[in-house]
Amino acid sequence: MKTKKRKLSLKWRFFAAFCAVSAVILLLLWLCQTVFLNSFYRTVKVYETKKAAQSVADRLYDEDIEYTIASLSTRYDINIRVVDADFQTVYNGADKQTRSLFNNIPESELTYFYEKASQNGGSYTEYFDGFRLEGSNDTASKADKKTRPEMTSFLAVHLVSDNAGGYYTVLVNTTITPVDSVITTLRVILIVVTAVTVLGSLLAAFLLSARLSKPIKRIGEKAKVLATGDYSVEFEPTGVTELDELSDSLNYAKTELGKMDNLQKELVANISHDLRTPLTLISGYAEVMRDLPGEVTDENLQVIIDESTRMSDLVNDVLDISKLSAGVQQVNKESVDLVQCIQSIIPRYNKLIEQKNYKLLFESAAAAAPVLADRNMLSRVIYNLINNAVTYTGEDKTVRITLTEQGGDYTVHIIDSGEGIPEDKLPYIWDRYYKVDKNHRRAQAGSGLGLSIVKQILDAHDAAYGVTSTPGKGSDFWFSLKKDNT
Repeated sequence: MKTKKRKLSLKWRFFAAFCAVSAVILLLLWLCQTVFLNSFYRTVKVYETKKAAQSVADRLYDEDIEYTIASLSTRYDINIRVVDADFQTVYNGADKQTRSLFNNIPESELTYFYEKASQNGGSYTEYFDGFRLEGSNDTASKADKKTRPEMTSFLAVHLVSDNAGGYYTVLVNTTITPVDSVITTLRVILIVVTAVTVLGSLLAAFLLSARLSKPIKRIGEKAKVLATGDYSVEFEPTGVTELDELSDSLNYAKTELGKMDNLQKELVANISHDLRTPLTLISGYAEVMRDLPGEVTDENLQVIIDESTRMSDLVNDVLDISKLSAGVQQVNKESVDLVQCIQSIIPRYNKLIEQKNYKLLFESAAAAAPVLADRNMLSRVIYNLINNAVTYTGEDKTVRITLTEQGGDYTVHIIDSGEGIPEDKLPYIWDRYYKVDKNHRRAQAGSGLGLSIVKQILDAHDAAYGVTSTPGKGSDFWFSLKKDNT
C-alpha cells in the first residue's frame, strides 16, 4: 500500500522560496565584491581610458580642448598627452607627481606608439609593467596577463590628422591599482552584512509566510463550514488584495447558496401543498364513488381528471427545468410562425373564457411572423407566460397579447392588469422556485418554475426578453426573436 507523500504547506513553501532568493542575492554580492572585483575594476578603467582617448581625438580642434583634457584627467584619474608630428608636446594633462608613462618618456617610445597606431588603423592599446614595454595588447594571452606585476599601466593611442600631411598623437594612460586591500575590507563588511541579512531574511520570511498562510487557512476552514450548509459564516477582509477578492467571491457564493436553499425549501413546501390537495381530492372523490354508486357522475370524474392534470403539470415542470438546466434537452430549430403558434394556444383557455369570463385579446402587426425556433419549446414559453398573466391578472380578467415587428425582430408582449411586481422584486422573478406572492394560495398555485423555464428556453434561443411592471397597473412580459428570412 502506497503511503501518501506529505506536501509542504504554503507557509513553508513561501519561507523556503524567500530564503532561497536571499541566498542567491548574497552569493551574487559575494562574487561581485570579492572574486570578480579586480576584473570589474580593470574592465572599467580600460573602458574609461579608451573613451577618454576617443573623446580627445574627436574634439582636438575645439577651442576648449585644454579644459576638456583637464576635466577628463580629473574625472577618470588618467594622464593625457598630445604630441605633434615632430613629437613635441602640444597638450599635457599628466600629473607630474604621479607615476606615469609621460614623465620623462623618451622620443623613441613616442615613435614606437605612433608606428603601432599607424599599423592598426589609427588606434592602439597596450599594457605595461611600470614603464617597461611588455609587447602585449588587448588580445594578450591569459598566460601573459598572469605574468604582469600587480601594478599595471594601460595606454590608449589615437592618431589625428594635422591637415599638413602629418598626425597628432593622442596618448591616454591610466594605472590599474590592485584592490586586494579593498577586497579584504569588503569581506569584513560582507560578513557583517551577510549575518544581518540572513537573520533579517529568516525573520521576514517567517513573518510574511505566517501572515499569508493564516488568512488562507482561515478561509479554508470557513469554506468547509460553508460546505456543511451553514450559510451564517462570514469571510472577513484580510488586507491582501487577492485574498479579499476571494473572500468577496465566497461571501457572494454564500449569499446565493443560501438564497437557493431557501427557494428550494419553498419549492418543497409548495409542491407538497400542491400535491397533497389534488391527492386528497382524488382519493376523496374515488372513495365516495366507490361507496356510493350514485355519485359516479361526470362532474366528480372531471374533478379527478382536473386534479390529475394539475399533478402531471407540476411534475412535468420539475422534470423540464431539470433537463434544461442539465443541457440534455436539445433545441431543434425550424421555421415557426409566431402568429399561428399563439393562435393555437389561446383555445386552451376556452373553458376559462366561457365559465369565468376571462378575456384573451390578441393583436398582431403581421399576418405571419416566421422565426427560427424549436416549435415545442416556443409553445411552452407562450403558454407559461399566458398562464402567468391569467393567474395574476386583475378584476377585469383581461390578458392582452400583442405581436410587433421592428428592425428584423418580432416581439411578443403578454400584458396583465394585476397588482404588478415591486421594482425590487423584478431581478428575481426569473429565478427558479421564486414566487412574488409568498402566501401560498390555491388560486395562484404553481411550482415557481414557469418563468425559470421561460428564461432557460429563451437563453437557449439567444433571444432577448424582459419585463416591465407598474404596481397597481399590471405587468408586461416580452420576448424578441429574429425574423426567419430563409
